[in-house]
Amino acid sequence: MNSKQLHHMIVLSETGNFSQAAQILGITQPALSKQLMSLEKEVGVKLFNREQTPIRLTAAGERFIQEAKELVYKEEQLLRSMERFRSGEEGRLTIGISPFRSLYLIPDLVKQLKEKFPGLQVSLRETGSDNLRKEAAEGKYDFAIVNLPVDEGTLEVTPLEKDKLVLVVPKNLWDKVPAGNSITMSRCGELPFVVVSRGQELRELFESLCAGAQIHPPIAMEVVGVTTAWAMAQAGIGAALVPLQFMKEAQFGENIRILTLKDNTFIRQPAIVTRRGQRLSRYARAAIELLTK
Repeated sequence: MNSKQLHHMIVLSETGNFSQAAQILGITQPALSKQLMSLEKEVGVKLFNREQTPIRLTAAGERFIQEAKELVYKEEQLLRSMERFRSGEEGRLTIGISPFRSLYLIPDLVKQLKEKFPGLQVSLRETGSDNLRKEAAEGKYDFAIVNLPVDEGTLEVTPLEKDKLVLVVPKNLWDKVPAGNSITMSRCGELPFVVVSRGQELRELFESLCAGAQIHPPIAMEVVGVTTAWAMAQAGIGAALVPLQFMKEAQFGENIRILTLKDNTFIRQPAIVTRRGQRLSRYARAAIELLTK
């Protein structure tokens, strides 16, 4: 048994499919199946029930994967520690963050870190919230920035400034909103909206606001992320809900109006998270201090 086999079994448990797991791992399906049979023979118990589709972990398999993840995590931590010795403490900082949030949080942070640690290499892993929570719990980042709630049994939490939503309205739609700097969601029923795809937190907030206001505005376009929604609003495709913090860094002119929502009770709480008990490098500590000052 080795760490490579453990990693392969973890991927298989997450996909529940030999073909998909083999593709992710870059090996053949027969090779993966042979590894599993060899491992089950070594430990003396069945780890997967292959009679179901997708395949399922047995009770012994669930315990095995739980322990395997711990071992893989500890190996990654050990290698990371040795890398710091090998590199002469030049340093590397790995941050997990969503693409839109990196736009307004990371540039100034990296600038200040580079001034303090000229040899520091900063690696951004930009992905969605679900992946960030999962991979932060697995110790794959020095820290990640996600929206609460998270599992505080596995993650340590340091709250950041709360996100507040604002409404971005392009000039060609100004006749559909009242004058002033604020608006209630109930007045937005005729506005076409550019929204992020289903399953994202910002889409859920949009739908909750619409439900609370009892409106069903037309969807002009569905996009992947906030930055694209913002670009489409600038192009006049539709209005968009975006975090106020994002707008502080965005470039816009006279063709865009920014309206606060009078009935916005939905506020997102971002936070810095690390795996509970994870050792923080001096670079991670310095970055967290800069983000929270």
